Amino acid sequence: MRHALAAEWVKLTTLRSPKWSPAVYLVLMIGLAFVYGMVPGEKQLTAPGFDPVGLGLSAVPLGMIVLVIMGILAVTGEYASGSIRSSLLAVPDRARFYYAKVGLVSLVSGVLAVVGVVPAFLIVQSGIGEHRAPAGLATAGHVAGAVLYTALLVAFSMGVATLLRSGAAALSILLPLFFMLSTILSNIPGVGEVARFLPDVAGGMVLRGSGGDEVLGAWSGLGVLTVWTVGAVALGHWTTVRRDV
Repeated sequence: MRHALAAEWVKLTTLRSPKWSPAVYLVLMIGLAFVYGMVPGEKQLTAPGFDPVGLGLSAVPLGMIVLVIMGILAVTGEYASGSIRSSLLAVPDRARFYYAKVGLVSLVSGVLAVVGVVPAFLIVQSGIGEHRAPAGLATAGHVAGAVLYTALLVAFSMGVATLLRSGAAALSILLPLFFMLSTILSNIPGVGEVARFLPDVAGGMVLRGSGGDEVLGAWSGLGVLTVWTVGAVALGHWTTVRRDV
């Protein structure tokens, strides 16, 4: 496994698109944090439903997309270029090859999320002054949950990308889902009750200071996302082991 992880690290740090993703992610997270910290006016800050935790984590869904793209390209780039054949010659155990890739990219995404989410949250809280979220374990839990949410969605996306073996197909399905479809479905009467169990919606409950809704809480929502992620990664494993390259 060490050899497989080392090989994946070399690929992640030398391929053009994944190499630039961390810098883009961090710049986006910090830049959005400054915007979100300055935009709210006194009327919004003093409104009854104002959520300082949710505002502090508002950059997470947008920033996360950069890491999702990094994960998708880390998988599909090898199929597109044909280098998957040489990779499997270097690591003949396909399961080991697959889990090394998914595990390493997900871990890197989690580390980047710590570096991006924590300062972004603090910048927003500094910007809103006395209206900031109370310090404590509950607030810290939401921040930690946002990091886990990011890493899980990256792993989920890599599983889907492995199943499809096409960057264009994976991006055309996942980006609209994360950006638009989930929100649209959540607001349709009768459909919203089911849409809340979509991976990004369920996991996103942790980004709310209120801790979710009447059905899913912050951590139960992450539990639903974990189930989605395990399923997607398992399908990716089946695809890698069973299909010809």
